[in-house]
Amino acid sequence: MKSIIFILPYFGKWPVWFDAFLISVKHNPTINWLCPTDCEIPKNHPENIKFIAQDLATLNTIVNTVVSVDVPLTPRKFCDLKPAYGDIFEEEIKGFDFWGFCDMDIIWGDIRKFMTNDILSDFDIISSRKNAISGHFTLFKNTFEIRELYKEISGYKAMFQQEKLVVFDEKVLSNYLKSLKSDKFTILWSKNLLNQENGVDSHQEYHLDKWQWKNGKMIDVISNTEVMYLHFINWKRTMKYCDINYLDYPSQFYISYNGIHYQTHKRIKVFLNNFKNIFDGYWIREKRRYRKLKFKSLIKRIKNKINKITS
Repeated sequence: MKSIIFILPYFGKWPVWFDAFLISVKHNPTINWLCPTDCEIPKNHPENIKFIAQDLATLNTIVNTVVSVDVPLTPRKFCDLKPAYGDIFEEEIKGFDFWGFCDMDIIWGDIRKFMTNDILSDFDIISSRKNAISGHFTLFKNTFEIRELYKEISGYKAMFQQEKLVVFDEKVLSNYLKSLKSDKFTILWSKNLLNQENGVDSHQEYHLDKWQWKNGKMIDVISNTEVMYLHFINWKRTMKYCDINYLDYPSQFYISYNGIHYQTHKRIKVFLNNFKNIFDGYWIREKRRYRKLKFKSLIKRIKNKINKITS
């Protein structure tokens, strides 16, 4: 079996769903995680996740030395550095066949069911998103050429130096790989392997009881389909509680937009929530936001034309 290690620096404060995250890690015993952090390291945690007590400034110094540029490192800026993790953490990933990056706003399903040994034997780079590198799940074969891949991208130092996020992991690297004319690397990014709605991965409606983690599997209760993991990017702001305790070693729980819990909600509450979503759900709010942005853009173009005429 080919070995895998995910690199997941995390600084600040553990999220409310942290215990549920750890439970899902524990149920993937053949996968490893490496987590440099300034958070309090939990006394009880799965053996397959290694925490490194480290402050952000110390890690920033290490990063600067490896990538040969002064990076204004913040928890958000890590997204730009993800493709360089294999180089930055070279010593820590020695002996592993694959290294990768992921996020913390995830509850894992059965990773090995989707990342089979045949797939790992056939591909150099594997992403959970269709036709794009995924910031929340991408694996790279642990070779010198791939660890140094980010250095082949023109202007990478300037992008690393910017305080502003340039989305180096998902946009810049994706575009670079697509620009390669030769089959330099074998890449698997044929479909989404996680939750998706309306053709968009991760973003989802304000559901209650739709997702169930059960004995290491992540299941969409409504469609009765299994995904590799649940990424709740737009639920981070709405998730207020987590009933799950790591030491309870639960066999199942539900993930809703407002929290993680053992029991399903009453039917009337689910009905009322679904009714509310018709008028003020996530996708309705997104439509309003897009319309507002288009209106602002229109006003800006009109003002620019007026200025040209009057100048």
